[in-house]
Amino acid sequence: MSFHDQQYSEKRDFMRMKMETTATLTVLADNLTHSVQCQDLSNQGAQVLCPEGVSEGAAVELNIPSPTPGMKGLQAKGVVVRCQAEESGGHVIGVKFDSLD
Repeated sequence: MSFHDQQYSEKRDFMRMKMETTATLTVLADNLTHSVQCQDLSNQGAQVLCPEGVSEGAAVELNIPSPTPGMKGLQAKGVVVRCQAEESGGHVIGVKFDSLD
């Protein structure tokens, strides 16, 4: 399928990878760290499932460990752009990256 054949909601300038991996999300203002499940990832941001809500606009750091020993994982700083409560009790959080390491 070409870019032009995709649904409008998927027309982005970057690829979004679906995934299910454990990560940590740290709210920088209070240094509070949450264990989260990363649901998708792109070079612009990520969507994670968190047991607690995080305020929109909060500065955060997302750390995704590498599954390969000796290889550096992803460390990104960004801002929460969306936090939506789920019926299951968790919160879906959208993070827009400011920097990647």
